[in-house]
Amino acid sequence: MKLKYVLVTLLFIVLKTFSQESKKVLFTIDNEPFYTQEFLTIYKKNLKIVDNSKIDIQDYLLLFINYKLKVKEAKFLGLDTIQKFKNELKKYKEALILPYLKDKDVTEKLVIEAYNRLKKEVNVSHILIPLKQMASAKDTLEVYNTLIEARNLIIEGNDFAKIAKRYSKDPTVQQDGGEVGYFTALQMVYPFENKAFSTPVGQVSMPFKTKFGYHILKVNAIRDSRGEVEVAHIMFRKNNANAKKLIDSVYNELLNNSNVSFAEIAKKLSEDRTSGVKGGKLNKFGSGRMIEDFANVAFSIKNEGDISKPFQTQFGWHIIKLLKKYPIKNFEELKDKLTKEVEKDERSNFIDKSVIKKLFEQYKVVVNNEALQQFEVDDWKTNSEKFQQIILSINEKNIFQQKFINYLKSYIFMSPNEAFKNFKEKEVLNYYKEHIELTNPDFANTYKEFKEGLLIFDLLEKQVWEKAKNSAGLLSYFNLNKSTKYRHKKLSKIKSTVITDYQNYLEIAMVKKLHKKYEVKINKSEKKRLKKLNF
Repeated sequence: MKLKYVLVTLLFIVLKTFSQESKKVLFTIDNEPFYTQEFLTIYKKNLKIVDNSKIDIQDYLLLFINYKLKVKEAKFLGLDTIQKFKNELKKYKEALILPYLKDKDVTEKLVIEAYNRLKKEVNVSHILIPLKQMASAKDTLEVYNTLIEARNLIIEGNDFAKIAKRYSKDPTVQQDGGEVGYFTALQMVYPFENKAFSTPVGQVSMPFKTKFGYHILKVNAIRDSRGEVEVAHIMFRKNNANAKKLIDSVYNELLNNSNVSFAEIAKKLSEDRTSGVKGGKLNKFGSGRMIEDFANVAFSIKNEGDISKPFQTQFGWHIIKLLKKYPIKNFEELKDKLTKEVEKDERSNFIDKSVIKKLFEQYKVVVNNEALQQFEVDDWKTNSEKFQQIILSINEKNIFQQKFINYLKSYIFMSPNEAFKNFKEKEVLNYYKEHIELTNPDFANTYKEFKEGLLIFDLLEKQVWEKAKNSAGLLSYFNLNKSTKYRHKKLSKIKSTVITDYQNYLEIAMVKKLHKKYEVKINKSEKKRLKKLNF
């Protein structure tokens, strides 16, 4: 499957086409027209691909005709009707369609926002009360009012940690008093990050929702980002009674003996064996990804190669050696990475909603309110046969109540009215996917090339590659060329080479048959015009 994907992708790169601005016919195959503009677009693209060298346009025209003949033959053999082909094409379409489901403007704004936030680190404390996603309005209001009560106590001057220990249901609150510490963009769920970066230092936010429940947070401090750091460490665990004595001994040895290797001591003595076997080396980290005590020491070391004094954390005693510092890269260097993270992050919901909003503006979407209200009157679970009306129409497409009932079965904890909003958005998005080939020329051309590439792959597999595996055919081809191409050679020694040659031979023979089977007519005036073009 991976090989097929690579080969089809290569075909796609070579044969990528764009909208056919010109309708001048260059040639026909059994009266099916193929246009000059499509050919020229492909030809110009290949001038760049093949070492910027000239490709003879007449030779390339023959290659292009051969390509279209193969597609014609694949369709004649019905390869496009086989279920395996349809299933693979569907998978490719789902992958191809993803970029068209993104709002580029919204994505760019979110990427810029993420980058600007990466330049800062914010320290917050929070109070959390968990709440199920499908919680009732009564439960939600109760949680909200409880957090308002806690917020008022903090604003009145009560210590945040004490209030957090009284109200918060966060499992670690009794140890940390609700303090999260420093973090930057893309390290927390987006609603939490948003509230942290939009609340002024020293102030407490209003209650807000994340997938974990409802929170309030207080911003303790904001500082410039420290970037990332790469370090090695030697550690003795806190349950080791001699930990302090051992770490001091190692530190003195490192200071006073230039022949001692930090990495070798870490391998032999460090009680963090995960890093110890690597000479104490840890993966690079930034704020929020390592305990604060450890991170503060790591970032305080100024020069690469320097080591810290022994210090203690909740895990034990450490010495850190600075290997490298990584300041925040510029926007262009991070843009692609940030785009991928934004598109898979919770903030991608904003991108999806923007696309759906535009589709609602573009399509004629009509809701049958009478059909929707029936769900409040009749029991759809026990009397589904009563539900036979059209509930929604998108342009010319009608969607019936039964389809909504199938959707409701997965959302039984939501009221029909609540679920219908999501159902309507889903159906509008599906309509867009179903009709994208008719409304988006760029996608239509891209999809066409993948489809043709898959067809040619299956044709070659059937007519060339499978036949080349035939031992009798391969032996016959070897014997036929033994006195010329394969003199003084044994088939067993050069079998892979012979198979490749035999495949080429079979493909050339197949193309010759196709030229005889189908009538190819070239528009002489267009061909003549091609000769005069200068690229």
